[in-house]
Amino acid sequence: MKNKYRVFSILIITITCIAAGLFYFTLAEKVGTIYVDNTAKAINDIKQTFLKHTVNNQIRRIEERREEETSRMEALVKETERKLYFIAESASGQFVPIFEKTFDDEKWTAVLWDVGSGEVLFDSGGISTDWPVSSLPDEGEKFAAHCSWSYGRYSAFFGISKEYSDGLVKKAIAREIHESTFPFDSYIWVNEVVNYEGGPDYAIRRIHPNLKDTEGMLLSTEMTDIEGNLPYLEELEGVKKDGEIFFTYFFKKKNCDIVARKLTYARLYKDFNWIVALGIYMDDMQPYIDKAKAESHALILQLIALFIFVLVSLLILTYALVVVSEKWFHKRSMDALEEKVNRDPVSDALSRRAGEEALRNAFSRGFDDPGNPAIVTFDIDDFKRINDMYGHDAGDHVLKRIVTVIRKHIRTTDHLFRWGGDEFLLLYRGLKPENIMRVCQNLLDAVSADVHSLGGGQETVSLSMGVTYFRETDTDYPDALKRADIALYKSKVNGKNQANIEL
Repeated sequence: MKNKYRVFSILIITITCIAAGLFYFTLAEKVGTIYVDNTAKAINDIKQTFLKHTVNNQIRRIEERREEETSRMEALVKETERKLYFIAESASGQFVPIFEKTFDDEKWTAVLWDVGSGEVLFDSGGISTDWPVSSLPDEGEKFAAHCSWSYGRYSAFFGISKEYSDGLVKKAIAREIHESTFPFDSYIWVNEVVNYEGGPDYAIRRIHPNLKDTEGMLLSTEMTDIEGNLPYLEELEGVKKDGEIFFTYFFKKKNCDIVARKLTYARLYKDFNWIVALGIYMDDMQPYIDKAKAESHALILQLIALFIFVLVSLLILTYALVVVSEKWFHKRSMDALEEKVNRDPVSDALSRRAGEEALRNAFSRGFDDPGNPAIVTFDIDDFKRINDMYGHDAGDHVLKRIVTVIRKHIRTTDHLFRWGGDEFLLLYRGLKPENIMRVCQNLLDAVSADVHSLGGGQETVSLSMGVTYFRETDTDYPDALKRADIALYKSKVNGKNQANIEL
């Protein structure tokens, strides 16, 4: 009986082990199948996400480039407008030849006419033949930046076309795409649609890093791949319907003659009629699937190890996040403290401490343009009278107001520092000596034209300025400051509300 019990026990244990083994292997096989299917789907989803995000980022880069180029063109037009006023005031007898020379460039469209007679004196783009000079367009989609200008007997219209600006963007984007590298032997290409109805010559191959020699060739929606698919037709119909499309077809791999199935995402950038696309080959998916299948049999045992690993990892990550957060908050606190130290609390200009550091850095860079900045010191004429008559609060108001006015007339790369009392310092990097006095005069005019409401009355103030640059004989930046103070003193002695320069 005892032996029978032992045999029965062994049999039960054996059956239990076999059942557990069969359950384990069945479960492992089932998990493996799910794992393989999910792996294949995940890889495909990752590839689609990669394709879509990369193309969308490229289109976003095109838009950023256009915005940057438009801003650059607007700045150029504004600067040119300021130059024209200066020329009209200082060299009116040579205004027309200088105007012609200024706009004798392919990027400009410009017309100049005599207001009295209506005679067109210069027309670089032939626009006066399309519109009478008395009603030239002052805005429109044709120009990236433009200006209508008048002074005395002359009136002008000038601008830079969107076609020119977008042409620069297209060239820059083409270079960018050619120089870009992506994983999985992928690359971005661009086709420009010329006929949305399709057919022969429906598009031009604009950018194609894999087939550079064919850039500029005409494409047809009747072209097929080795399987007889019509990828260009499918792409065109997709972007016409939804603006974007995922599709597959067969195409030659980069840097070899192997033809393989390719998953592609294409999106239409309507402003340029560009179809921006990125593809990735699908034949590299099988090794990942095979590897996933082989590893699936050990998945159940790995789950425990994975759980422990994840738990430990989470503890480590939590600790790391706490440390990083502390460092981040500490850095923010230090940055805020640094900003407070470097900012004058009364005028909101940068502090003298920040100015001395900027001068030291500028002096250490050397004296060649643009490293040698224009150094402008100035103070407020008769500022003591303001304080004595209206009080120090009114004086503080004047300081703040002057800082606000000056900031409107300097570049973001220029820096304004309060040196002490009513004394200030300006640093103009890259501004040549032949231009600095005109810039200073603009500041003098702006400040003196500003009206201050103080104690029920109204006051205007003026500035006296001293200008200099670093010399090779300077031993340090205070040498230059001494020259600027000498020039400032000359401005005071000669009647105030002016600027003098000591080179």
